[in-house]
Amino acid sequence: MSFFICFFYLLFLSAFLLHYFLYSLNTIYYLYSYRTHIMDRITDSNLLDNILKLLPVGIFWKDSDRRFLGANQMFLDYYGLSGIDDIIGKNDEDMGWHIDPEPFKKIELQVLNTGQSILNVPGECIVKGKLRKIKASKCPLYSDGKIIGLVGYFLDITDEVEEKNRLSYLSNTDDLTGILNRRAFGNIILEYEKQYKAKKTDFVLFMIDLDHFKRINDKHGHEYGNMVLISVAKSISNACGESSIAFRYGGDEFIVIHQLFSSSDIESLEKRIYRYIDSPLNIDGNNISIKASIGHAIYSETLSIDTLLELSDNRMYDVKKLHHRV
Repeated sequence: MSFFICFFYLLFLSAFLLHYFLYSLNTIYYLYSYRTHIMDRITDSNLLDNILKLLPVGIFWKDSDRRFLGANQMFLDYYGLSGIDDIIGKNDEDMGWHIDPEPFKKIELQVLNTGQSILNVPGECIVKGKLRKIKASKCPLYSDGKIIGLVGYFLDITDEVEEKNRLSYLSNTDDLTGILNRRAFGNIILEYEKQYKAKKTDFVLFMIDLDHFKRINDKHGHEYGNMVLISVAKSISNACGESSIAFRYGGDEFIVIHQLFSSSDIESLEKRIYRYIDSPLNIDGNNISIKASIGHAIYSETLSIDTLLELSDNRMYDVKKLHHRV
């Protein structure tokens, strides 16, 4: 009796497993058929074309002679082109949208000749009558192991660059006077020092401090004193011309850096700064005469920025002592 029970149990189990196996096969077949159906639909709807249309970058591809073979819609819209026929068979020089096409040409030839991908190269182009800044990347196209062209894309970074420049301007500009600030001075004088070390191009630093500025603040108030500083900063900048750079170093202290072409430059520029500052000012209806003390030092005297600042500052205070005795 137990034999028949075991036999029927095994028969039932085998039938169940066979049913489960057939069900699994049917499910797999259904999924495979569905996948094939979907892939056919995707292929029919030009998946690649749709992807190229959706990407928010300008994409293009060229032959080995750098002539356009195609581009996505973003590329065409960006340059205001009516269709792909506007660029087929042409190169960048033919299109005339680069102010200087040589750097772009050089990069593309490098990609085609070496097989090296080049990424995020900045440049400028003319778009619908306006100058725009872009960043382009390019890589080779292969067929049977041979380079047959290149594919590339670009991003418009005009807004990004302008925002970066705006922030740089704000961080390097004195809020009150509008001239360069102490932070900018620290960066720029390093460049002067590099030039000296590379080419022995000497420069002079003028330290300028207003005389009795505290009296002006005490008598007329800080707002009036600020107007004086704005006027003085403008006077110093005008005295500098194109060959010197003016900074507000802090408070009523200003600095001028001048590239030395002749030793006579020092005396003539110092006299000009004095003359511009000493010119009578009319501020808020009040005529006022501003005096300043100036000390200078030449970089080759010190070969150190810190010592240059210290020496010019000491000489400025020596001049100030003389002014106070008068």
